[in-house]
Amino acid sequence: MSSLVLYGNEFDGHLNNGLTPQFFKYRILAEGDSWMDRSAMFHTSLLQKLVPKMDAAGDDVLIINLSRFGDTMRRMGDCADGEFRLWLDTAFAWKFDAVLLSAGGNDFIDAARDPDAGRGILKNLAGAPLPAHGRDCLDRAAVATLVDAYLAPSFAAFYNQVQASRHAGVPIFLNLYDTPVARDAPAFPGGRSWLFEAYRKNAIPPQLWPDLTGAIFADVQRAVTGWTAGRSGLHCVPTTGTLAAADPDATASSGDWLNEIHPNAAGWEKLATIWQKAIKQVLLSLPVRWHFLWLALCSAFVALHKTGGRPCFTES
Repeated sequence: MSSLVLYGNEFDGHLNNGLTPQFFKYRILAEGDSWMDRSAMFHTSLLQKLVPKMDAAGDDVLIINLSRFGDTMRRMGDCADGEFRLWLDTAFAWKFDAVLLSAGGNDFIDAARDPDAGRGILKNLAGAPLPAHGRDCLDRAAVATLVDAYLAPSFAAFYNQVQASRHAGVPIFLNLYDTPVARDAPAFPGGRSWLFEAYRKNAIPPQLWPDLTGAIFADVQRAVTGWTAGRSGLHCVPTTGTLAAADPDATASSGDWLNEIHPNAAGWEKLATIWQKAIKQVLLSLPVRWHFLWLALCSAFVALHKTGGRPCFTES
């Protein structure tokens, strides 16, 4: 069976057309931002690159994608009892084998770009002496507030929702992103870039941008890895340092980056390889799901004898 990735709102239509989720070796629920969705409208995504790699490894998978471009960990935590909870708690005749989550990156970027100068996680350098390092442009107290008062409680709400559901204990894979290059390369012509706009708003000179961007994404990665402390079943996917850097003067696709903060097809290809290996390693370590083997045998038997029947079994 070929792997398939569907948005949540596409599921019922496919179900009515004969989709049988329990016949897939694995079912995965994906939630998150554009790093779990897509880099731009009409562009490919991590999940679309992941499913053929799962197929090639003999692991056909159905992925239900709830992610959305621009989403934040704060919103996901606030809405953990909405659509995400519905998918966790609905008594299907099957369960998800894993949850994929990409979150935290937009929270940092929004906190750098959206507030007035000097009011977010960046210091306003207008009229101020230049620091020795780009990392010194970060307001450490503001970063700590973002991480401890907003992101940590939001992830806790998300994690607790999973543990309170019929999917308690399911592996959750966390995205660690990679470090982009600040440049004027928005998602669409006439749009706003992210870090480029934030740095200019706060009068931070370009020579400080590489070190500052590295510091921001090191903080993102620390925040995400920090969510695993004291919790079981969480797996950080080691994507840091994977992508070829973009040219800082490029305004379109460059290196492995489609725009300033999103990978292009070549970038997703590299990242999907890492995700596939991480998922397989964890899922292979779990107890064998005998119901899947039984369903596979029954499916083969039905196909062989062309009875036209479709057995359906439930999972406890």
